[in-house]
Amino acid sequence: MLFSQKQCQTCPLHSQRTASSKCRMVSLHPDESLLQELRQRQTTALDRLKLRERISVEHSLAHIGQWQGVQARYLGWRKNLFDLGRMAVVHNLHVLSTIFTERQLISV
Repeated sequence: MLFSQKQCQTCPLHSQRTASSKCRMVSLHPDESLLQELRQRQTTALDRLKLRERISVEHSLAHIGQWQGVQARYLGWRKNLFDLGRMAVVHNLHVLSTIFTERQLISV
């Protein structure tokens, strides 16, 4: 994205410009407006609560991703979908085991 000279003059980083006679190119992420909107959403308490709801799901998916790896194990989507389901069951068993162990420690 190119900025006009007028926009360049109003930039807060204008004082840090280069002394070169050539201009400096600044590139923005293609989804910069979306990223700014998401950053804005993180600032309000209500939106932060919404983000907190996602944490347990994101962590579960991250654990499954660690166990499965980055590459598909089998040829064909049906076998890989079955493998994903298998890993989800293993993850749920781990979670249940942790809950059961914690309850056993509390009751002792």
